[in-house]
Amino acid sequence: MDYETFKTELLEVLQRAAGEKKEVSLHQIEKNNGVLLDGIIIRKEGKNIAPTLYLEELYEAWEENASMEELAKEILAFEELQKPETEISMENFEDYGQARTRIYYKLINYEMNRKRLDKMPHIKYLDLAVVFYYRVEGGNFHGATVLIHNCNLEAWGITRRCLLEDAVHNTSRKLPYTLQGMEALIAELTGESPEFSREEELMYVLTNKEKCFGAAVILYPHVLSHIAGLLRGNFYILPSSVHECILVPDRGQYSRLELKKMVREVNEKQVEEEEILSNEVYYYDRKKAALMM
Repeated sequence: MDYETFKTELLEVLQRAAGEKKEVSLHQIEKNNGVLLDGIIIRKEGKNIAPTLYLEELYEAWEENASMEELAKEILAFEELQKPETEISMENFEDYGQARTRIYYKLINYEMNRKRLDKMPHIKYLDLAVVFYYRVEGGNFHGATVLIHNCNLEAWGITRRCLLEDAVHNTSRKLPYTLQGMEALIAELTGESPEFSREEELMYVLTNKEKCFGAAVILYPHVLSHIAGLLRGNFYILPSSVHECILVPDRGQYSRLELKKMVREVNEKQVEEEEILSNEVYYYDRKKAALMM
């Protein structure tokens, strides 16, 4: 059975199995970098949230399972386990006086999201775009995010400048940056002792404390100049994903061309398409206190 036939049949089987108290629907969901995914949404009566299950993953499971009915049974059982103790209240989101303390920014690729950016307040930065999101804080859904669109600014009656000021205040304060040497990180993950001192580290991982949309820390006030002081010189920034960057001190061991090739290869082989930030390499000049391509 091909994917399109699977998609139609699974939806029909789920709708029959779910009964009248649950609405099962199929949606095409646009993700970062223009990635489109087919998602099954199962919504109960009177509920304002519902889990989304992506069909590409379900198709792989079905090929191993070979039973549409068994797969549908497993999906509904999973959905039951996702019962939240409380519903997400959107009252804080609708009132900007309350929402403003939960506004953050992140970085995405400009060209890969050009069409979507027409609908969102954004700021172009190098080959990237700064976009904004509302972040749920506390409760069962801590960390869930809602991307902010132009229509939200209109409903709130605020300007992009106001949004930016609140995002700058919240992001660096609530999601502080972390910088860790690559050798030290590997040692931490493997439980071994690092073999190199800070001065000998060839690469560093830069992200935020939650490692979510951590590439945005390169925008934090004074962070890059502070890091240049710690590293005692200029450095390259490799955008390894929307969640983190790799810093390479400029000690002559790598050329810009070599680093750019490295970024492209990692993006092609190791990074999910929707998490790619850029294929470029950036350079921080300590004397100019500037980040450039």
